[in-house]
Amino acid sequence: MNLSSLLPRKWVHAVVLVGVVAALWGAAWILRGPSPSRALNVPLGVEQAAIVTYSGSPIRVPAYKWGVAVSVRIAKVTPSGDASIYDVRYIVNRAGTFDLKDYLSGEDGAPLAGLPSFQFQGDPKLSKQLEARIQETEEIVVDVGVHYYATLAALAVGWVVWLLLLIFAGRKRQSGPAAGPEPEETFAQFIQSCLPDIEAGTIDAARMAKLEMRILKHWRGQLALDGLPMTGLCLEIGRDPATGPVLRHLQDWLHNPRSGAGPRTVADALKSYANDGQNPQDIASVT
Repeated sequence: MNLSSLLPRKWVHAVVLVGVVAALWGAAWILRGPSPSRALNVPLGVEQAAIVTYSGSPIRVPAYKWGVAVSVRIAKVTPSGDASIYDVRYIVNRAGTFDLKDYLSGEDGAPLAGLPSFQFQGDPKLSKQLEARIQETEEIVVDVGVHYYATLAALAVGWVVWLLLLIFAGRKRQSGPAAGPEPEETFAQFIQSCLPDIEAGTIDAARMAKLEMRILKHWRGQLALDGLPMTGLCLEIGRDPATGPVLRHLQDWLHNPRSGAGPRTVADALKSYANDGQNPQDIASVT
C-alpha cells in the first residue's frame, strides 16, 4: 500500500518534514553530550554559607575529623513557627562534587527525611569575583574578667622582684680591690731558682728547655737582635765576645753530653746573671 494513495501530497510532505526535524533534533541531543552540572562551584578552603529551613527533628553535624572532604558547622539556629532556620557553614577541602545533605543528620544520627539536595563542587582555583577578605558574620566577644589587668600588674612586679633576686641575692661583697695577676718572675729571679738544681744535677728537661729560651730571649734584648730568626740569632750571639763563650758552653752542656761540660761550670757562669741579669761573665775566666 502506498502512503501517497491514502493521504494528499501536501500531507505527505508535512509528515516527511516532521520526521526530518525530529531526526535532526535527536542527533543534536545525542551529540551535545551530558548536560552541564547544576552543582555550585566553590573554591577550596573558603567558608561558604547555606540557609536550611527544616521542620523535622533538630539538625546536627558530625564531629570534625582530619582529612574529611567537607567540614560543616552550624553557626546559628533561628526558630520560625513550626520550623527552624539553620545558618550552615561549610568548607570544601578537596576537589569533587558533594551534597550538603550528606553531612547533615538528626540528633539520633539518622538521615533527614525530606531534606532537599544541595550540591556543590570543590574548585582548586579561586574565582576572580571572590573577595580577598572574608568577613565573619558572627559577633565575637571576649569577656575579660575584672581582675585581669590587676593580675597582669602583679605578675609583672613579681617577675621584676624575681629577676633582682637572681642578680643580687647571694652575691658576696668585695672587701677590697680584686688582686691582680701575680707579676712574672724576672730573669735574675729565674736564674736564681735554677742554680741549685743545676749545681745538684737534678734539673729536669722541661726546666732546661725553659732556661735556654729565657737566656736566648735575654741576650736578644740585650744585643738588640729583635726580628732575627733563631738561626741568625744564635750566630750573632755566638760572635759576641761576652756571650759567645757562655752560649757554646751552655749548648755543650744541654745538647752534647760527651763534650765534658759540667753543670758546676755552667752554674758559676750564670751566677752573674742571678745578681743583676745584665753583665755576662766570661766563661774563659771560669775555666
